[in-house]
Amino acid sequence: MSRALLAIALFLAGITASQADGIRHLAITPGRYADAREALVDAIETEGLVPAPPSRFGDMLARTGPALEQTTPVYQDAEVLHFCSARIAWTFARENPLNVAQCPLSMAIYTLPAEAGTVHLAWREAHGDSPASQAANALLERIARQTVDNAGRSSLGR
Repeated sequence: MSRALLAIALFLAGITASQADGIRHLAITPGRYADAREALVDAIETEGLVPAPPSRFGDMLARTGPALEQTTPVYQDAEVLHFCSARIAWTFARENPLNVAQCPLSMAIYTLPAEAGTVHLAWREAHGDSPASQAANALLERIARQTVDNAGRSSLGR
């Protein structure tokens, strides 16, 4: 194997799963879940978007855990908010009808039992480097930053 290929293989081996999947993360600390959730909804609405009823992911895990012999909770609170920008959706659709799978956009908000005072945001970046993907990623980043500005300080990472 050439040195260049070896260097690429070593680099790729060091990428975490969340980086490879395009999942972004932002921690708000100090933060309270209720405040951060309200800030997230406000940030989505400030963009002129209406979030759908949230997916109560943490509640689903708590409800199904006993049947799967999962007794230790992963989250204290966890929800996923879904929303769609008609302008971005139209751009996605015109670029490629398969892009229907990239809508709606979503952002998760959660807390962990062992991390009092920290609220996490996570979202999946839109795939590709097209105008729609760039617009979607910029929108998600604006929403995340506005949430942090209105709910606490941040620690941005990938």
